[in-house]
Amino acid sequence: MRDDDDKPEPTRRQLARKQRRDAGDLSGDLARTLMTIKDAALAKLRLDEDIAEIVARARKVTSPVARRRAERSLAGELRRFELEEIAARISSEQDRASEEPRLFHAAEQLRAKLIESDAAIAEVPGGATDELTKLVANARRERETKKPPGAARALFRHVRALLERSEAAAAAEED
Repeated sequence: MRDDDDKPEPTRRQLARKQRRDAGDLSGDLARTLMTIKDAALAKLRLDEDIAEIVARARKVTSPVARRRAERSLAGELRRFELEEIAARISSEQDRASEEPRLFHAAEQLRAKLIESDAAIAEVPGGATDELTKLVANARRERETKKPPGAARALFRHVRALLERSEAAAAAEED
């Protein structure tokens, strides 16, 4: 029985094979993600022209067997590029995409509170401004007169923008 300390050091050949294997795994995962990601999210990645062209060509394939072959081919092509950079872009886009529904619901709830009560202004990042109080008054008047929700939508957009700015400022402070 051998101890862990008695393991021989990996040779250069073993290390090189492990690096190639890891690169293959990463490129395969990236290719799978790029093949299944939605078109809008793919556009937001702002990939280089070369990569975007290769991905577009692979995504055009519709037959399941040929699509799998195109995915493997895409994985091979991706190895020519900086895999970590592509992975970082995909990861940041997925993180941002998962934040959007949370931000939407927070803005929606805050708008409802603002229309219901003046005390909710304390919850708004940046506090009460002339524009915010005007939007709240318009939304309340609109609700009372049962008009279509144009002012409420404007209030929602304003609140969402305020929340986005406050989160961006908080993220910048963390960095």
